[in-house]
Amino acid sequence: MHYKLFVFDLDETLWTVSEGLCSLVKPPFNFTSPDRLETNEGFWIELKSGVHNLFNFLREQEVYISIASRNDHKPTMEILSAFGLSDNLAYPQIGWRPKDEMLTRIIRRIQKRDKVKIKHDEVFFLDDWPDNIKPARDWGATALLYGQDVLSHDELVTMLK
Repeated sequence: MHYKLFVFDLDETLWTVSEGLCSLVKPPFNFTSPDRLETNEGFWIELKSGVHNLFNFLREQEVYISIASRNDHKPTMEILSAFGLSDNLAYPQIGWRPKDEMLTRIIRRIQKRDKVKIKHDEVFFLDDWPDNIKPARDWGATALLYGQDVLSHDELVTMLK
């Protein structure tokens, strides 16, 4: 596989959120189905179809998986953990920086820890917001727009095989 690092946005890319930002959905929450959690206030997050299959496929490929999301770190990591997606994430970047800066930080931390060199063209980035795609492409990553370039996570797995 050409890519060494796969980086995903969260809100409206890996999941759908009732309030627009997952940072607003805070514990305690309960699962109403395996892929949907809700708070006592009625806020909810639902994984998009195929996310677990995508992550399992990427783990089998032994590539790095990370997150670049504009959200608050603590509640977002709690949600990722609840869905079983936080394991094996390589330096998730959750905060309010530009996405291309987040990509650079992930690569630097992988290189420092694992002594693995990842070139910009070895990074795959998926986001639902066009304003995040252009800077990532300009930076050198393969950056696809979820909902346009890729319509589902199952389609992405098929593309990558």
